[in-house]
Amino acid sequence: MLFKMTVLFIINPLTHILIGMIFLVITKKKRKSFAIFLTMYFYLFSISFTSYWISGLWEVADTYKSEEKYEAVCVLAGVMDVSWYDANESLFYVPKNYIKTTSTTERILAGLYFLKSGHASQLLFGEWTYYSVNEAEKVKMFLMSQGVDEGKIVLYAKVNRTLDEARGVKAYVEKKQLKKLLLVTSAIHMRRAIALFKKAGLTPDIFSTNKWAPSEFSLIKFIPSLQGINGTLDCIYELSAYGFYFVKGDLLP
Repeated sequence: MLFKMTVLFIINPLTHILIGMIFLVITKKKRKSFAIFLTMYFYLFSISFTSYWISGLWEVADTYKSEEKYEAVCVLAGVMDVSWYDANESLFYVPKNYIKTTSTTERILAGLYFLKSGHASQLLFGEWTYYSVNEAEKVKMFLMSQGVDEGKIVLYAKVNRTLDEARGVKAYVEKKQLKKLLLVTSAIHMRRAIALFKKAGLTPDIFSTNKWAPSEFSLIKFIPSLQGINGTLDCIYELSAYGFYFVKGDLLP
């Protein structure tokens, strides 16, 4: 987690803008040109259109087949706001099966659908722990509250990153001799995830959530907003992470 926070700080455009503003204060040369560049830089990363455009180029087409019966659907971790639970663990009125949602909660909802519709026989989910919060335990309680049989929920391994999930699923699949696997994660994350799974020796069908739909395009996307900043940061993080694992040789493009 410390490594991820460090990387996010380094790649965060707000960090770059802060450094640029400090430079503007202390420099005496070409201040106007640099100020124009800094303004354009801030504008491009703060509008939703930037992440909309990058996501459209980065997304991978689904290979999910509606007529297929998968032996397991693997949903990648990070489907709820675990930091909220860590900060509010003393709230006695929060139901045990409650999930504090984020944009990535769509992942587990998709997995739930595939289970209940009969498209998958079991759901695989990694045990990611953030401080004292075990996300998998809360996800399991949520799924059971939605009528899923406990025996269909498999917490296959302890994980901290997508690479751990790929290796953990590989070990479980080999142990159980599973052949038909469906991988579910967010669209912006899928290119890196499937590349890591392929490197681990797995070729699952894929289904992405949180897709950018053409119908969502509007002029509002050209207005700076917190949503725009967060979206662009997510894209930059994914591109950086993909490059990092590519250099390490941990993924297969």
